[in-house]
Amino acid sequence: MRVSDVIDLVTIGHVLTDIRIFVDRFPKPDEEAKTDKLSLGGGGSAANVAVGASRLGVKSEFVGAIGFDAFGRVLLEELEHEGVEVTHVKVLAAINSGLTLLAVNRKGQVIMFGYTGASDMLYPSDLNESCISSSEHVHITGLSLDTAVAAARMAREAGVIVSFDPGRIMSSLGIAELSPLLKNVHQILLNHDEARQLTGKHSLHDAARILFNAGPKIVIIKRGSEGVFAAGPDGKFSTPVYAVKVVDTTGAGDAFSAGFITAQLEGKNLKESVEFANATANLKITKIGARALPTRKAVEKFLRVNKE
Repeated sequence: MRVSDVIDLVTIGHVLTDIRIFVDRFPKPDEEAKTDKLSLGGGGSAANVAVGASRLGVKSEFVGAIGFDAFGRVLLEELEHEGVEVTHVKVLAAINSGLTLLAVNRKGQVIMFGYTGASDMLYPSDLNESCISSSEHVHITGLSLDTAVAAARMAREAGVIVSFDPGRIMSSLGIAELSPLLKNVHQILLNHDEARQLTGKHSLHDAARILFNAGPKIVIIKRGSEGVFAAGPDGKFSTPVYAVKVVDTTGAGDAFSAGFITAQLEGKNLKESVEFANATANLKITKIGARALPTRKAVEKFLRVNKE
């Protein structure tokens, strides 16, 4: 990276290879589902957000870990091809790169089987303070708790905005265990199931209140086809999704995060940021693959057409 290249966004977490098959329906135990379509490509939430933001015009860097294998080499090449900086990616010789096996049915619904491999081997000592503190925004997802806490503290102490997507596994830890992390987080983005799991509350308003009390000042709860619930210092609101043909929902949350962070970096308010993120995610689900992320031009065109 050249000294003159200022990184706007650093994403920290997993990079994985996605192996995807397509079936009419998911099989029951002891049943076989035939498939005549298979695809392979990059995945991992943090890496997806870095790629998505890069396509939207943000200078981004990914920090994570890969194995010294063919999958790892391809993953790095894909990130570099997308304009994502990879200087601080950790490479391990003794463990394979992570991968996810995904089955997608005709409704666009997804079942996943994950092998995290090397992607779970990023430790607090691997974090580069200069990389984090010189950015404008740090997005954390898919990390061990101690590494996530260390990254969030490092960023917050440097005055860098921190967003956090807990995903299913970290949400299951509960609000008390995540407290050391959440008090260093400015924005939390999660889906409704994760919000219920994390807070123990079914009500969107109750879940948001608990998350506010834990630290974040902005709470985004994604509700799939029911839209998005957002809460911030100026109030709460819900936004519907756009009417699109759903092909593959894999990576929709990451597309939303990329759009939201991009809009926030550009100084958009909460409603504008959610609108931009919603369009980004809705465009993604019309295409196959977690990295089927839209360009800035595509998102802007989508918003113009849907406002007419």
